[in-house]
Amino acid sequence: MAIGGHFDSLRREHGSFSDMLARALGFSIDHVAISGNHELTPEEVVTLAGVSTVDSLPFLDPKAIQQRLVAVPMIAEANVTKLYPDRLLIHIRERVPFAIWQHDGQVDVISEDGTPIETLTDRRFLRLPHVVGPEANLRVKEFAMLIEAVPDLREQIRAGILVSKRRWTLKLHNGVEVKLPEIAPETALKTFAAMEKEQGITKRAILDIDLRLPDRITVRLTEEAAAAHAEAIQQKIKKWGGRA
Repeated sequence: MAIGGHFDSLRREHGSFSDMLARALGFSIDHVAISGNHELTPEEVVTLAGVSTVDSLPFLDPKAIQQRLVAVPMIAEANVTKLYPDRLLIHIRERVPFAIWQHDGQVDVISEDGTPIETLTDRRFLRLPHVVGPEANLRVKEFAMLIEAVPDLREQIRAGILVSKRRWTLKLHNGVEVKLPEIAPETALKTFAAMEKEQGITKRAILDIDLRLPDRITVRLTEEAAAAHAEAIQQKIKKWGGRA
């Protein structure tokens, strides 16, 4: 059997002799109950746990299963309980997808503590806050609180870019960038949100808005708008009798 490879084939199809004997005595794993899962399906949890039909309950190692499960980025904690004669209980606590982190040419779904869970492949996660840059994942909770403080502006914000690991620049859906100060960014953003609600600043022909100075707001116009503005100034100078 060994020379012909039949022994290895027997183990793959039916498990070890210990497992075969245990299953023959009624200790097979007939029921696997999964709890605590939200994003992962029960079938995915069983597959990740490495439990198969050739296993038997007496010779199953709960600690080994727990170690396999917590090695999965999506799973924060796992608990495995054997209930004789034929039941296995697996309870997990998932890391909840909290935001999207773009860095080094890739995009990951991350948890609230910044742990990468998986590469972004599912479009349903596009609803999550989006942060960009080195170590932006470690400050994602700060960014989420920042944009939640301005609900009227929240839907316009496409992403938060962490600049030099110090301060945030907001990228809006229309392409406008809003540069926030390193100190008291929430205060500056609330002031800007109030102005945006009243005047619709971001709907004008501008490229970016700088809120880093506490006593003023600076805007940079698009090339076309800047040229038109310069022309308007020249016309006013001529009208007043000066030289452009």
